[in-house]
Amino acid sequence: MSALADESQRTLQFPSHSPSANHEDGDDEMNELDDYEQQRIANIKERDTLLASLGLSNPSTQVFGTTPRSNAHTKSKLPALSSAELRRKKELRVKDAALRRAVEPTRRSGRIAAKEVEYKPLVDDDDLTPPPPLKSLIPPQPYIPKGKTITLAPGPSYSDEDGEEIFKPAPRPTRGEDGRLVFEGRWKGVFTPNLTPEEMFKGGAFGGGFFADTYSNILKTPLSASEDLQSLPFSLPNRSELLTNQYPDGEHNRWRVRAGQSLQEWEKAGWIWSEDPRGWAQWYTRFWNGRRCADDDRQVRRWLKVAGSTGRFKRALLKKLMQSGGRSAVADEDVGAVLRQCLWQWAYELNEGEFDRAMEGE
Repeated sequence: MSALADESQRTLQFPSHSPSANHEDGDDEMNELDDYEQQRIANIKERDTLLASLGLSNPSTQVFGTTPRSNAHTKSKLPALSSAELRRKKELRVKDAALRRAVEPTRRSGRIAAKEVEYKPLVDDDDLTPPPPLKSLIPPQPYIPKGKTITLAPGPSYSDEDGEEIFKPAPRPTRGEDGRLVFEGRWKGVFTPNLTPEEMFKGGAFGGGFFADTYSNILKTPLSASEDLQSLPFSLPNRSELLTNQYPDGEHNRWRVRAGQSLQEWEKAGWIWSEDPRGWAQWYTRFWNGRRCADDDRQVRRWLKVAGSTGRFKRALLKKLMQSGGRSAVADEDVGAVLRQCLWQWAYELNEGEFDRAMEGE
């Protein structure tokens, strides 16, 4: 019996919880982990050596649990928004959401709506009226007439006997009764901006920094603000804020929002011609002043795709206005502010008259 009691006591004895016991158990566990980690590192190094000798892979960067550092110079950061711009952006977002709730019909799930359709029980073979189609539950989109497609007629040859192109200067445009500028020749009725370069920059464009000192990757040379300002056919009193601002921001724009890309992005996209290294607005200023050049056709076609009767920015703004109340929304400068600023920088403002003509299909 004594032997059985001793055996039972040993069987029911609980493990010790003294600090010394825990320390010993911890040492055993750490030793096992150290052995495993050393073996893992050794295996990785052996693998990397083999792969490197075969030219198949670079050595692992995860041996010691570290990740490679990201290259801070791979992508340039955009200038941070100022506090005023952040407030303006928030105001536009809140107002846009409120307009959508007030104007647009409440959207309903087609699946839920289908369950709500009442099905009349069949009485006889003649009672087979189908339920209403789900398409009728989709809210109608605002109607915007299709714009008239405008094409630019082929231009005359400007080459002389030696094959060199000669472009004769033209007079500045006049302003028609509808507010649009009228350029003589084949541009008449085709290229119809309603803002002069002076009006565009005076109102606020490109964050006030279009003519700031910068570098041209096309010409591989710096672009001087002072030299470009001397060649402008107009002058502005606060040009440091509207023309040569080294830190462009939305508060200097007509609609107080940022819109568009940088010169470097325009260059990468292939939009810059070497004779007008600052971009479209520089070409437009010179074209308005009477210069004619080999790039005129391309730039006018670009304008048509943006602000013409079928231009994507113009059509997008028309849709935005129709969703926000139609013609009455034109006077609300918060509706489509970014689209308005984009069009403004293409020398076009969609005012009430332009809205009416667009809705008439012009």
